[in-house]
Amino acid sequence: MDKALAELIRISNAAGSDTTLVQGGGGNTSVKTEDRKYMFIKASGTALKDMDGNRGWRRMRLDNVRSIIGQNDLARLEPTKREPEITNRLLLACDDDVKDGSRPSVEAHLHASLDRCVIHLHPNVVGAFVNAKDGRARLDRLFADPQRPPLWVPYVDPGFMLARSIARLVAEYEQQYRRKPAILFLEKHGLFVTAPTPNGALKLVYTVIDRCSKALGKSKRLKINDADPQQVESARLCVRRAFFEATGKYSPVLFFQSPEIAAFAAERNAGAMLSAGVLTPDELVYASGPAQWVEKCDSAKIAGRLRKQMAKGDKPALAFLVKGLGLFVVARPKIAATIRDVVTGSFFIRHHAARMGGIYTLTRREQNFINNWEMETYRRALAEGKSGGDLTDRIAVVTGAGSGLGRSIAIGIARAGAHVALVDIDIAAAAETAEMIQAQRPGAVVAACHCNVTDEASVEDTFAGILEQLGGLDILVNAAGIAPAFALVDLPVDKWRAALEVNLTGYFLMAKYAAKILIAQGIGGSIINLSSKSGLEPSKNNTPYNATKAGEIHIARGWALELGEYGIRVNSVCPGNVFEGSKIWNPQYIRVCAKKYGIKPEEVIPYYVNKTALRQEIKGQDIADSIVFLCSDRARRITGQTLVTDAGQVMVR
Repeated sequence: MDKALAELIRISNAAGSDTTLVQGGGGNTSVKTEDRKYMFIKASGTALKDMDGNRGWRRMRLDNVRSIIGQNDLARLEPTKREPEITNRLLLACDDDVKDGSRPSVEAHLHASLDRCVIHLHPNVVGAFVNAKDGRARLDRLFADPQRPPLWVPYVDPGFMLARSIARLVAEYEQQYRRKPAILFLEKHGLFVTAPTPNGALKLVYTVIDRCSKALGKSKRLKINDADPQQVESARLCVRRAFFEATGKYSPVLFFQSPEIAAFAAERNAGAMLSAGVLTPDELVYASGPAQWVEKCDSAKIAGRLRKQMAKGDKPALAFLVKGLGLFVVARPKIAATIRDVVTGSFFIRHHAARMGGIYTLTRREQNFINNWEMETYRRALAEGKSGGDLTDRIAVVTGAGSGLGRSIAIGIARAGAHVALVDIDIAAAAETAEMIQAQRPGAVVAACHCNVTDEASVEDTFAGILEQLGGLDILVNAAGIAPAFALVDLPVDKWRAALEVNLTGYFLMAKYAAKILIAQGIGGSIINLSSKSGLEPSKNNTPYNATKAGEIHIARGWALELGEYGIRVNSVCPGNVFEGSKIWNPQYIRVCAKKYGIKPEEVIPYYVNKTALRQEIKGQDIADSIVFLCSDRARRITGQTLVTDAGQVMVR
């Protein structure tokens, strides 16, 4: 490995693993080769701690990078035209074998003006000063050094204009002090340190952090009192409803609490500090601005505030600090943790900046630049892991998801963009389904959940866990089922009762607790009962299955009548015979069918396929597609209905 690359990985991993230095994986690093012909730099969208010898960096020709800064024709372009052109030119300056399409840091031309090793971070203790109106004066006193003082960089739009500004300021600094600056404080932004060696750069970082930390003193930390789970659930659903009403978008809502969050929420002027404005580009990009202060959860009022934001051209807030409870974040779990870090850092910065002359925030023009900057859109998209489909960001629960049709349905719903709770009494099988989904859709949000659908306490606990993990509920698919096949005179009563418990009681309990959440949430939803063609036309020697599958259709119709006023749709899907991956179509069941029709076991599946009008075998994906349709907005006016997906065997009249 090239020495400069090894040094880059070392300082990146060291800085990126320290949670006091980075929030949400932000920051940049670079190391120039000793001959100063090349520069290894972090790739955009990569967390510092995740960089290794194979990914997370680009090698660039320094002469090509430096030449970009001096091109005055670029400075005259409109930002919307200039910044994409800069991105292209930085890519052209890359000279490596990287094939994953990653971009070099957008600040590469800035790094080119500095010493050999560069570390750029956004530590909260530095943010407190660079976002305070008296911050510069305090830093000047704190780092007073007549031979080599820190360089203060007034706020400039990030990207090309910031790189040009720093190149000019560094040149002026060198002329005055005969050396490059070692420490740069960027107003409303963060910290740069630069040194000839990697150890020197890391040492400088910790010197700055230690000095700023001591000047600020210890922050107040409150003991966290366990929040009432019912209050948390109520607030979560309130925020989710408000966000949906204002934006029309489905999204999980995750809850966070910590001593730092509790301390800020307890401050008398917490609401005023949050209303001061946007602190940094990171707060704007990841959280769409400061957290909203919520005295009391009222979905109509929260939705109204979000609409006002959007009417001004802003993106709707994604973080909500609810008095007495904690922080609620509207985002997928992966990005929600990043937003939590950024917002919690903002709380720290606001607290201290308010005591240093007041909070210094981005102007409206500065915010507009960030919102329209293609680079930040790219960075946010990488962090989120975008996905599309008819059920994008809806939260679904599928029972029996560890095998057979339940597994196929769960996979199909995940392909359609939903976050899926995989419910099964066999947790190992559910975990296997989760692995299958993530292999097909890296980054998919899935949760394997153990649940006995016939036990009310187990069902109630499962839904509480799903809300905590996935942040809401939009869809329930009842797919867990059993099919004890006996002639009437041979049917054991315990097999009859078992079928009633799983196929009817299980459907009832799951629907009961799903409906409670959906009603409280107030944004509609969809419940699907997976029945069977045997629920419409009975099959021989199948008394428990015939009865329960017919019952599932009828209870779905009743639920459709009950829940329609809440916008909750309830439908049934009746599959034909689906053989792949089925626990029902096991060797014993096939032998029973063979005996029933007087054929050989190996002739059973072709026999059933030939009973259909299409003469085609039904696959699990066919059933999943039917369910995706019924849960999507394309079926928004369909409820109380039965969709038969059986290749034309049973004709509904």
